[in-house]
Amino acid sequence: MILRDVGEKRIVEMITSKFSILMDDCAAIDEGDEYLLITTDMVYEKTHFPAEATSYQKGWYAVAVNLSDIASEGGKPFALNVAIGMPRNYEIDMLDELLDGIYDCASLYNVDVVGGDTKETDFLTISITVLGRVGKDRIMRRKGAKTGDALFVTGTVGKGAALKMNDMEKLMLVKPRVNEGIEISKYGVTSCMDLSDGLASSLHQLAEINNVGFRVYADLLPFDEIAISSGDETEYALYHGGDFELLFTVPPEVGKQIRRAVDAKRIGEVVEKEKGIKLILNGEEMEIENRGYEHFVS
Repeated sequence: MILRDVGEKRIVEMITSKFSILMDDCAAIDEGDEYLLITTDMVYEKTHFPAEATSYQKGWYAVAVNLSDIASEGGKPFALNVAIGMPRNYEIDMLDELLDGIYDCASLYNVDVVGGDTKETDFLTISITVLGRVGKDRIMRRKGAKTGDALFVTGTVGKGAALKMNDMEKLMLVKPRVNEGIEISKYGVTSCMDLSDGLASSLHQLAEINNVGFRVYADLLPFDEIAISSGDETEYALYHGGDFELLFTVPPEVGKQIRRAVDAKRIGEVVEKEKGIKLILNGEEMEIENRGYEHFVS
């Protein structure tokens, strides 16, 4: 048996069970009244970057996807380390542009670049570790959703259609929901994760962790304009990654407060596990499949 026989999700399960790691977007280390959050995400030229993407966009994206993990736990990021692997014929001007993208994204969120590493590799590879902080009474975990909770998402979904529409700015210049994560953590969020792998995949992950089901209403989904222009907005919203929005559950009574505080919309509710994970479209109920991008098998 080889890695492509099991896929990324099974590989992650093997690693987390081996080291007793919680299935969350960040590691959380007890620091008294708060947690120190740590996340690491790697991006690789052949799997993460379209050929049309600029070096600047690649640098920005590498930082943004890590900041999104901190946002999903309600944390405030403050520092990052960056390790860059490059082929020996990589152009100096491209490296300078890449570093500009890293610097600009980090600076926008008041994050300091404090160190890192460089190595020679066959293809551009960027691995970033971000540190953040969150109060113990505000941290948002993946586990905690309860039947009857309202299901919300920030911003819009379906931005993965930007690849089809060749809109590299929309696809690569991700705006992680750091401020929104800090804000919604005030309202008793019961579970939260980011949408890096797509809405359907994220719903299935939350359902498994919390032993619940979900009902999602198609007419409540906040489709991104790029998804609408693609003509297949439901497919892109459910099954394509790249949104990096926050998917979260809260007690229904605080829903109005959250909508006033941040750009977030209720898209459904948590139901009993036996009811499955369903999409209500044109009055009909259909299964939301457990599919999306997965490394090693996609």
